[in-house]
Amino acid sequence: MPQRQGRILEIMQLREMQVEIACLRSVAIVVTRGSPNLGMAFAAYFDELARECDAAVEEMMEWWSPQAPLASPGRSANSFTEDELRASFRFDREAIAELRGLLGIPPIFRSRSNHVFQGEEAFLLLLRRLAGRERNMELAQVFGRSPPGISEMYNVVLDHVYEHARRAMRLEMWEQDLVAFADVLARCGCVEQSCAGFIDGTMFTICRPTEGQESMYNGWKRAHKVKYQCVVLPNFLIGDWYGPASGRTNDPQMLVDSGLVPRMRAMCERIGRRVCLYGDAAYPLSDVLLRAPKRNNRTPAMREYATAMSHYRESVEWVFGKMGSFWPFVTDATRKMIGARATSKEDWVAALLTNYHTCRYGGVANSYFDTRPPTMQEYRAMYHLE
Repeated sequence: MPQRQGRILEIMQLREMQVEIACLRSVAIVVTRGSPNLGMAFAAYFDELARECDAAVEEMMEWWSPQAPLASPGRSANSFTEDELRASFRFDREAIAELRGLLGIPPIFRSRSNHVFQGEEAFLLLLRRLAGRERNMELAQVFGRSPPGISEMYNVVLDHVYEHARRAMRLEMWEQDLVAFADVLARCGCVEQSCAGFIDGTMFTICRPTEGQESMYNGWKRAHKVKYQCVVLPNFLIGDWYGPASGRTNDPQMLVDSGLVPRMRAMCERIGRRVCLYGDAAYPLSDVLLRAPKRNNRTPAMREYATAMSHYRESVEWVFGKMGSFWPFVTDATRKMIGARATSKEDWVAALLTNYHTCRYGGVANSYFDTRPPTMQEYRAMYHLE
């Protein structure tokens, strides 16, 4: 926004200069009426200045218009090498084509202001932006569009993929697999034979909001935060994602707000077997949610139990680490402006893309738990858009 405001100010100054040049030309003609040759010279000079101002205004207006013509043909996956795709877009060429089909990326996107963008180019922009820290001006150079055009194209594809994200990370999708997950962990030596997954929360630092600063401030981290609740399954996928919540919201309150405990009980009734999740000591103990013992009241047996379970629960941190390293845009506090950006949509989409990346390439927990994630097609078949 500051960049755009600066450009608008430059355009306004050039237009004021155009008016001043026209006035000076008229004054010069009047003053030099007794010397026609001198008057013509002044007029020619001011005409040249006016043409230069007109060209500068036209160039700025074209560059900062979402309807600006492409400086080059629309970008596609074929515009980049395989190494560039894996480094800057996180997927290879074949995976990007497959993912476009699974996410229903249309050939053409039309924005709210009725501008048209190529679907493949818009999807590449989404991946590129989340996978780096480039700003609109830098992305404009990569994709050959104006910065406002980049912004419109990004927003329209973000809204599209978000509709998948909000349905693709619900624990009910894995209801029939919970017993198998518990058996997998038991074979790996997990002391809780009924544990089917692990729960934890994560926080992202945000810019200081203009309103409601106290509600977003986290005293433990001494920063303004948004929080998410995550359930990680033994196949290294995010099984349930809830948020955002304010930085002051504690883990037990997020658990209540997400309704995860009654949902787990309902799933246990339907599958006819008790399974549970495991979390750290901050969570309340229940029949479907086990936790690490409190540090101030641990017996030697409890310490041994907590140490044994921590080796499995740390898989949650692996997922958070992968999400932050593959999509650093969502961890950049300077980009997370509540009320000015769709930051929660970006967080949800980054979590979904992390799951799809694991489906395609696997993850560290897959070898740790000796599990295989579903393919991208299998994962997409597990949820439906309304």
